[in-house]
Amino acid sequence: MLVAVASVKSGGATTVAATLAAVWPGESALLIEADPAGGDLGGWHRLPDNPGLASLANACRTGQVDLSEHTTRLPFGVDAVLAAAGRPQASAAIGLLADTEPARWAKERPTLVDVGRLEPGSPALPLLELADAVLVVAGGDVLSLLRVALAEIPVERAQLVTVGPLAYARDDLDGLPMPLVAQLPWDRRSAEVIAGTRRARQAWTRVDLPATARALALSLATQAHPAGGDHR
Repeated sequence: MLVAVASVKSGGATTVAATLAAVWPGESALLIEADPAGGDLGGWHRLPDNPGLASLANACRTGQVDLSEHTTRLPFGVDAVLAAAGRPQASAAIGLLADTEPARWAKERPTLVDVGRLEPGSPALPLLELADAVLVVAGGDVLSLLRVALAEIPVERAQLVTVGPLAYARDDLDGLPMPLVAQLPWDRRSAEVIAGTRRARQAWTRVDLPATARALALSLATQAHPAGGDHR
């Protein structure tokens, strides 16, 4: 399964995508940084971005792809394809990757693609069309939800994931352009683990944000492999 994770303004997509990868049920999930503004995880954890997104994109153009050659194990236990921190380098690699057949790089394991902020003309927009599910991450406050309501979401099957307290009752969100599928708590400790400023304890995925995100990951995985249905 290929899941794209995006935001409308700023922040949240990387943390949610990384958390979902950490708690994905069953087989281990892969996280790909595809934010045109540049990757964060390499800088946060002082890890090189090569091999990474650029090498994966080039491999997809030339033939057979071995994902293990382009992934890095992050300190909190997630395998990731890291993007360069610079916008030009990241954007170029994303453009190349978006032009390739996703079966070349997303067939081996569940894959979460962090596409960052949704902007017109973003080279990551084709990845949304290739995805089986698109999650849009936003705060639960009034202003963030207003931005969601006014946003031009490029895919009809987008689903909303809020982080932090929700300003409205769920029944009052019918005017939004996408359904709310998960309300996640703001969790500073988990955010710091993902950002590399706090050491990941063995049980860090069992409480707070990861524990809540586990239900969303299970729901997405179930959509990919429905009981009695065809597996993708």
